Amino acid sequence: QPVELAGTTVSRASLHNEDHIRDKDIRIGDTVLVQKAGDIIPEIVAAIKDKRDGSEIIWQPPAQCPACGSDSLRGEGEAVRRCPNPSCPAQIRERVIHYASRGAMDIEGLGPAVVDALFKAGLIEDVADLYSLQAEDIASIERLGPKSAANLVAAIEESKKRPLERLLFGLGIRFVGAKAARLLAQHLG
Repeated sequence: QPVELAGTTVSRASLHNEDHIRDKDIRIGDTVLVQKAGDIIPEIVAAIKDKRDGSEIIWQPPAQCPACGSDSLRGEGEAVRRCPNPSCPAQIRERVIHYASRGAMDIEGLGPAVVDALFKAGLIEDVADLYSLQAEDIASIERLGPKSAANLVAAIEESKKRPLERLLFGLGIRFVGAKAARLLAQHLG
């Protein structure tokens, strides 16, 4: 349930580290104590165990990827589980969204909803397919008329002018963030 906290309404707080969930004994259905870490990010501090009524469920991490069914894996020393399947449709979708993001190739108008529509229409299967899109194909998608389609194709074309560091970052190579991409681009030329 949303709560007022430090002048804002907090309705979500991420719990992505299964060790923290286990160590703090946080269960589905718990009443929790929330604080703002760094006065910004909502953080669950603890479960209020006195408020438990017995209906709370101990959370278990998913054994399989919900998108493709591959066994989820947790690398040694890592906090999160991952789908190891590079062909997983959820991973491909997220790679396209990241590639188009402001910090990467900055393709204006290519947000999650448009990416979903392009996949659903069968117009793209991966990042590379963005560069063969035609305005008339995009315009056939519901809520994307000729003007939006032309603007999107122009934005994709404009992305070809981005520097190498943005491309390297946009490719989503594990452990290559913006800084590493910049260093690699400087070294590679």
